[in-house]
This record gives sequence, structure tokens and C-alpha cells, in this order.
Amino acid sequence: MKIMERDIEVMGWILEQKFMTEQQVRKIFWKDITEDSREAYKRLYELQKEGYLKTSKKRIYRHALYLVTRKGVNQLRAFSRNRGLGELADADYSNYKHDIAVTDLRVLLHDWGYVDWVSERVLARRNDLRRIPDGMIYHRGKYFAIEYEATQKSKDRYREIFYNYELDNQVDEVIYIVDTPELVEKLRQEAATCNKLHFVPLAELQKNQVNAHLSRLFDECSLHEILEVR
Repeated sequence: MKIMERDIEVMGWILEQKFMTEQQVRKIFWKDITEDSREAYKRLYELQKEGYLKTSKKRIYRHALYLVTRKGVNQLRAFSRNRGLGELADADYSNYKHDIAVTDLRVLLHDWGYVDWVSERVLARRNDLRRIPDGMIYHRGKYFAIEYEATQKSKDRYREIFYNYELDNQVDEVIYIVDTPELVEKLRQEAATCNKLHFVPLAELQKNQVNAHLSRLFDECSLHEILEVR
């Protein structure tokens, strides 16, 4: 098969995000086709058949999880698109729901025009960050750490995380996307001393998109204001 430019971008995204579902790939690279189209699936199948992609060995998720093989990594390296990353043996099933949610967030932000995203895998190769977030976007000369929080950690753990963000001069703002409004309130109380932190329930972000209201301890503003104005 002839490798197309879109194939390189598809494999690049998958490698950066650890794995992706066909639905996630379609939303980025085949978003103009109808929901029932099989075009994205057929191309992923062809890339898998030729050995560039593989699916997870375990089948506990309702959709196939596509990963890049060593052959795929070598192809990306030839196009200077592998970001220094290598093949993963399989999806990490202790954390796969979190990883799927993070990729969904990247897809959302990309759809809203925030396309300069650095994944956790790529960020982990740096040695100048006090904490590795789930992702980071660069926009208008600023770096915005993106964190997705589904379950509550201990108070001591949050204090450590927030303290590191407060001291990190590589991060301008931190956007915490949280599963529930109740968890948002708890995190706001713990983040009293860190002005970089902003919290938003996932449902609010999905509903109101860039107009979603993010909160700190004493004030709130929209996602658009944080990314475009502050």
C-alpha cells in the first residue's frame, strides 16, 4: 500500500496518545463523512493488515484500541514524525479509561482550534517540568497544562501537585477537567494558594464548549477568556 500524508498524521496521533479508537480517529481525520461511513475503519484495517498498526490484545473495551507497531514507528521516524517515541506492547488497562478520556479532550480542543497539543508521552521525555500533565497546549505564547481528574486523590497529593504547578515557570495556566461538580468544589478548596489553577466539570465543558465557566476559589471566567484574554 502507498502511505499517504494522512496515514502519517493518523499514526502520529495514535503513537502520541498511546492508542486511539476508530471513532476518535474519524472525528479528526474523517469528520466530514457520515456517522455510518466505513471509510475510516477501512483505512485503519489496511494499515493494520500491512503491519503499521495493531489492536490491543485484551478486549475489555467495547471498541478496538489501535496502537502503532514497530514498523509503524519506523515509518513515522522516516518522516520525522515519531517525536522520539517507541512502540507500546499494549494498552495499559489499569488506566485505559482515563487515557481514552484525555484523547477525547484533545479531539475537542482540536475541533475548537487549539491544535498545538503536546501529549503526556512526549512531555515525559522532558526534564524541565516539575509535573507531567495529561497534555499541554501552546497558544498565543502561553503554555496551558491540561489535567483530567476522574477520581479523588488524597489532600496531601493535591497539595504536592498544586505546589509544583505554582512553582513551575514552564506552565502559565492549568485547566483541570473534572468528572463531577462535587469534585470541582473539593479541588477549589485545596487550590487556594495557586492562582494558575482553573476547574471545570466535564459536562459543563461538553455543553458550553469554549464558553464553559471555569472556577477558582474566589472567581470564575470562561475557557475562552483564559485561553484568549488572560
